[in-house]
Amino acid sequence: MEVKVWELKSGSVNDFAPLVFASDKDVESGMFDATGANLSWSSKPKVEVFVEPGKKKPRPLADVSALTPGALVMNDKSKTALEPFLSRFGQFLEMDCAGESRWFYNVTNLIPCIDEARSAKRPSGSIVKEAFIEERVPVDAAVFKDPLTAAAVLYVNEAGKAALETIIADAAIVGMAFTEPGPPPKKPRPRY
Repeated sequence: MEVKVWELKSGSVNDFAPLVFASDKDVESGMFDATGANLSWSSKPKVEVFVEPGKKKPRPLADVSALTPGALVMNDKSKTALEPFLSRFGQFLEMDCAGESRWFYNVTNLIPCIDEARSAKRPSGSIVKEAFIEERVPVDAAVFKDPLTAAAVLYVNEAGKAALETIIADAAIVGMAFTEPGPPPKKPRPRY
């Protein structure tokens, strides 16, 4: 039986507004480094709701928002519901979004489980479709990163996905998604 691993990410940016950094200095400082190390912030960074050029107001915010690859951002509602499960695998760091708290979820649970030799790669050598070493993927519910893709991807195993889906449904959380790792499947082109 093949072990199933999912990518954990924020929901569709077509439906909800992403957040953006208010300060380039914060980004350049490395404070949002999502490679799996514990982070420590001396002050709450500010984030803003992204407004598309030419639009007067942004799309609505989801409970779980996009900000940077390799991390999730949550409002108080989603943090309260998800923290008992997610805190085992990472840390929540407070940010300020127009006077309201938003929580940067930084996964620190690093598990080397990608089989680099069997993974599909771009010409640059970066992994485009992961192949996993089954015996290294946790059996118990877990959220994790692999050192090879830590800066960009959060993973969850089948038991973790089931646990999160229950919490998400019970708390009516909007904006968290589970997708197959790698690029979306290509749609067949119509033949005329």
